[in-house]
Amino acid sequence: MAMNNSSMSPINHQITHGDIDWHYTKQCINFNPTDTSTSTKLRNIQSSKIKKSTFNYPTGNILQRNYPLLYPLGRINCTECSLDEDTNSHIGLCPAHRQAIQTLLSKFKQKLIDLIKVEHTSSFSFDIECRINNSNMFNLLPDIIDTARQANNITQIRIPREQPWILLLHHLIPRDLAVFFDNYFSKAKERSKFLIEFVSDFISELTTITWSTRSRSFKKWEKSLEITLKKKKNYQKSKLPPCITSPLSANDTLPAASARHHKQYTRYYYNKVLPYFKQLVNIDASACIRWTTCNFLHSGTWESYRDNLLFDLDQFSPIQSFLDSHSPLGT
Repeated sequence: MAMNNSSMSPINHQITHGDIDWHYTKQCINFNPTDTSTSTKLRNIQSSKIKKSTFNYPTGNILQRNYPLLYPLGRINCTECSLDEDTNSHIGLCPAHRQAIQTLLSKFKQKLIDLIKVEHTSSFSFDIECRINNSNMFNLLPDIIDTARQANNITQIRIPREQPWILLLHHLIPRDLAVFFDNYFSKAKERSKFLIEFVSDFISELTTITWSTRSRSFKKWEKSLEITLKKKKNYQKSKLPPCITSPLSANDTLPAASARHHKQYTRYYYNKVLPYFKQLVNIDASACIRWTTCNFLHSGTWESYRDNLLFDLDQFSPIQSFLDSHSPLGT
């Protein structure tokens, strides 16, 4: 699923090579640092975690896509370094944060060494300091980062595998870090406890020197362009086209604004090679409900679901599939 999510293409290599520990990632994303089970604060915390982990946090490129009439045309550069495009993948590569990150990595490297020396419960307790010192988890490699920054319009920026600490900026737990807790803590409960505490503190301070500073400078830039929260809230209300209340006949035409809106939801249905091709399709709420409640795991937009699902209706029955799986070969 994650590999098919285009927004997560910057970490495709980490996903395919198993560099992310999804078990611990799930625990950390679900971790509730507040005193209540439900609150506005918790909702905002969880929302931020999900957006960052899926590379959908509202950086310049995302905001420009969502509010094309509010933000200027062309590439929106990082308001911290002014060198590269302001994207989710840039945050860990930004030269403006480099010195602060280097200092923080050294701090948490020593913090992990001290934690394991004092609290470890596994018999595997040799070379603790040497292993952690040699891990890329706590090493900032400027040449590797600068190479990763050199992307063009064809090649997207990829988070370098040699810098696993960058994953923490997106609330993803690297195996390079998880392996220390797996090796030196024998009980699962205490292993998870110490890891979540360590990672929570690490991410909190990492966020302060990256996401938070970037957010403050970006808001100043927005203010200089008179882009306000109120304008964003009112944007969708003022730009919604009129609803299509009835199917169109073959001779009907759509108004220009409505046609553009209609086109983005019907682009999959103008492919004449499809057996269900229709010249005009009015996708309403009921169609969305029918297709999104099907019991299938799929990626992509819900409109594309039928096009991507290739199957033979005669072989679709689960009973038939079960019988076929138990039939002798050659019958």
